[in-house]
Amino acid sequence: MAERDAEDEVALAPDTAPLLLRADVPWLEPVRSRLGDLHAQGRMPHGLLLTGVSGAGQAEIATWLAARLLCRAGDGRPCGECADCRLFRAGSHPDFRWVGVLPDKKDIGIEQLRALSEALSMRSYRGGVKVSVIVPADAMSAKAHNALLKTLEEPASETYLVLTASRLERIPKTILSRCMRIAMPLPVADVALAWLSRQGPAPHGAGLLALAAGAPFLALEYRDAGLGELESEMQEAMGAAAEGRLDIGAFAEYCAKNAPGARLAWLENWLTHSLKDAALTSDAVNNNRLPWLQPPGLESKIRAGFGLLDQVREARRQACGSLNMQMLFESLAISLAAQVVRTRKGSRESAG
Repeated sequence: MAERDAEDEVALAPDTAPLLLRADVPWLEPVRSRLGDLHAQGRMPHGLLLTGVSGAGQAEIATWLAARLLCRAGDGRPCGECADCRLFRAGSHPDFRWVGVLPDKKDIGIEQLRALSEALSMRSYRGGVKVSVIVPADAMSAKAHNALLKTLEEPASETYLVLTASRLERIPKTILSRCMRIAMPLPVADVALAWLSRQGPAPHGAGLLALAAGAPFLALEYRDAGLGELESEMQEAMGAAAEGRLDIGAFAEYCAKNAPGARLAWLENWLTHSLKDAALTSDAVNNNRLPWLQPPGLESKIRAGFGLLDQVREARRQACGSLNMQMLFESLAISLAAQVVRTRKGSRESAG
């Protein structure tokens, strides 16, 4: 009985209604059109990988495609009225499976992929196709990747695997080579902000969109989580770090308890943009906002900064499940403070 419950948990899908609604936005029309053409021409691959920055629409398009493949109307989009569409919207279609990171886990495990492979090897319950969505495929463990590879190498007839990802470097090349890749486009900032405002009040819309790297759906998620002040909070913390007055313990505790994933994303964006500006021109960093990237010794500081960026990215990879987030942020803050102290000392010594 416990094994059956575990399979049910693997098959549990989120509410599809908001995902289908968001998938219908104008800037994703080229993707919907391309997928529709592939299906109509009988060229839909068994393995499909939807890529883009986090929140660009991978999960939305994956859900839309699953609904379209299962729909019996055949009019180019999910009709929403046939028996299969009703089952899909109710989250009870027997030929659809959603695989994601389970609660208190940091990745998608091999047990989930074994259960998926077993389900896909069976005949369709409703005499049509079988569809599985893996969100996100870049959160799979190494063993899960191996199990998925076997399924991709020997796909059952009328079976489709739709993977989503925002970090392709975490997916083995053996899997990438067996999937057709389609990138999710992002709308221009004005279009994204207009869409975001239609979803409700968004007084910090521009900041939220920047935090989400231009992805409107992730910006909406951040808005709903009340993260409008995150930009100013993190900028203040970075200013304190630059002046050598950051309270590492308090900073780590606050970040660990308040949207840690979004704060790690902010740190990655901040470091990426700072280092890019520093690498392009010294004038860009010769200001009070980025004292740790001021001359002298700019090149060595940039190299150290990239090391810090790698540490942030690794922290984002680990920031799932039962990981001790406060310890993670403490380690990160210590590294950041050490970077600032080294550059401040170097500047003082050069001035002396």
